[in-house]
Amino acid sequence: MDNTGSWARFLGMSLRPWSGHSPISLIFRGTVQCAICILLLVGTVNMGTAMKEIAVLDGAAAGLRGLLMVAGFVLVLLTLAAAVRIVVGILDLGPRRSIPGVVVSISERRFLDFLPDQLNNALWDRGPNVGWSWSERRKVRHELVIDTGSGTHAWTLRDAKKASGIRAGQQVTLVVSPLVGFVDRLESSS
Repeated sequence: MDNTGSWARFLGMSLRPWSGHSPISLIFRGTVQCAICILLLVGTVNMGTAMKEIAVLDGAAAGLRGLLMVAGFVLVLLTLAAAVRIVVGILDLGPRRSIPGVVVSISERRFLDFLPDQLNNALWDRGPNVGWSWSERRKVRHELVIDTGSGTHAWTLRDAKKASGIRAGQQVTLVVSPLVGFVDRLESSS
């Protein structure tokens, strides 16, 4: 949930990490990321140990060992980020809150869509390839802005089914998670 007058809304992003993701998704993705990082970290440590023995004979192996130490540090940071994702997902399983309001706007957003069209085309369109361009493959999310009576706020909807049929001026009630603002249910009264 972001204040809609902020630069974050203009940029089409939320200041909340993982905004709009379900808690189960956060837990699952965090667990997979953590497992992969731990597996790579164990391999890196084993390679570093082997490089230590080889470094005695070969000076180039010492440089490779230093590179492995940097890779290990990055893997530790990624593992910690995955653990935080898991914890946030678990904490976000808590009680939902209902937020009634009137829809101000609902818009389709894509990654970096705030950039000028020419720059977006340069970044994402890859010529006359068969199939979809990169631009068309970018995940679509919807930004729902509602007036709650205590201010105007925005939520990210990652499920297109929830966004369908919602129009400006419509009375809605959102049932959202407490931390990342996952919209569990969207109830509308025409």
